[in-house]
Amino acid sequence: MNVTLKESQGVIDKKISMQKFGELFIRGLDKHVASLNIANRFTVGDVRAKPISAKVDNRTQTQKVMLEVLCDPITQEAHSYAELAFRAFLEKERVDVGLLRFFNGWNETHKTTSLVSAKVAVRLSAGSIFVSSEKQNTYALAMAHMHEVVRDDMGLGHPGHDGMYEVMAAAFNAVGWSGKKYAMAECIDFSSFLYETGVENHSAAIHSDAYMRSLLKAMMVSVSSEIWNGREYNYFAQFIEGKLLSINPLLVSQSKSLREAKSYVIGHAGQVENRHGLHALAAAQAYASSWDLGFEPASLGEVMLDYNKRVGIAFCALCNVLG
Repeated sequence: MNVTLKESQGVIDKKISMQKFGELFIRGLDKHVASLNIANRFTVGDVRAKPISAKVDNRTQTQKVMLEVLCDPITQEAHSYAELAFRAFLEKERVDVGLLRFFNGWNETHKTTSLVSAKVAVRLSAGSIFVSSEKQNTYALAMAHMHEVVRDDMGLGHPGHDGMYEVMAAAFNAVGWSGKKYAMAECIDFSSFLYETGVENHSAAIHSDAYMRSLLKAMMVSVSSEIWNGREYNYFAQFIEGKLLSINPLLVSQSKSLREAKSYVIGHAGQVENRHGLHALAAAQAYASSWDLGFEPASLGEVMLDYNKRVGIAFCALCNVLG
């Protein structure tokens, strides 16, 4: 029997909200930073370098700013739209144009790695040969932390990552969702914002203020996206298996197929995205330190709030298209 919104309302109400997921993460910031490191690697033969603990400064003020952003009406509204969109998704009992447009639009909201973070990593790499010797250590740390942000999504840490979204959509019988006719203007606007963020001032002089500050802002957008995604995926992860089984009860005896169908959501849940966000934060601070730019938590808060406003607009459209 398919799960409808009415039937699942009691279950939904007992689940953890995006707001609560955010509070749990931010209030545990010190603990999460303490366990954050650049992974150990084999250097020569069987010689393995020790992991490098992440350095995140001014944690108290950063935590305060993150909580302020989380509790801001803009973020609250964005949470509401996202949760309503997922609830409407749970109510869907058949594939229609609205569902195909949802998959198309939702995918547009999850392109930060390719449109922002990976571009940051490439730009950092391109500029590395112009860094003076006294700044090379902190600059290298920024590069290493951005590697930690993008490696899973780029298939370096998770070979099966590519195609997970398509597998999930196929499990919902949402075939053809990627067609241009299902594109949603609000979600395209959002991914366009991501692209513009990633390439802003990329042709400017590497040591110019415009270049460095655009790159620092892009890292802050990466932080914003990963931390938002942590709340989003954790919220939806509470329902994905039940919804899949309601569509195809045979999956209960097909553990591999069920695991693959829910892997896109489950694989990004837990602390995965939050950890990426903290790596981006450590990268931003290291980069700012390299060029004496200064890193202000208040500036991060402004970027996070702007991101939440934009993603909220996208989710409002996703909610409406499912309605």
